[in-house]
Amino acid sequence: MDSNVKKYAYKLLSRRDYFKEELRNKLLRKGFEEEKVDEVIKHLENQGLLNDEKLKERYKEIYINKGKSFAKLKNSLFRKGITEIDLSEEEELKSALNLLKKSFKKEKTFENMVKFLKNRGFRYSVIKKAIEITLKEEE
Repeated sequence: MDSNVKKYAYKLLSRRDYFKEELRNKLLRKGFEEEKVDEVIKHLENQGLLNDEKLKERYKEIYINKGKSFAKLKNSLFRKGITEIDLSEEEELKSALNLLKKSFKKEKTFENMVKFLKNRGFRYSVIKKAIEITLKEEE
């Protein structure tokens, strides 16, 4: 195992967490050999320093708390090399409710809230439930 590749990988991981594919691409762009990069990535996985599943869950939690839609989460993870992501309707509903509470400042009419959430990529089934809950809380 090449110590230069390993040192650079540790340096990158000391700043933030990476998905396996994301780190692999970064090391290859730096000019390291593919064989050595794959070796280092396996080593890091065995040490528990690279764990795509845990990182996906953390991203999901962050996006829900920020009020981001499933479409935004999926797009963000796809750019990082992750193609499979599951978000339940309840999680997306929680995200929509968080967004409405934090950011919706207009008059709370059904039409205004639909436009607001639809423009942010939420599915209509989630939008409808989120608005029903929000309007009930207002009464």
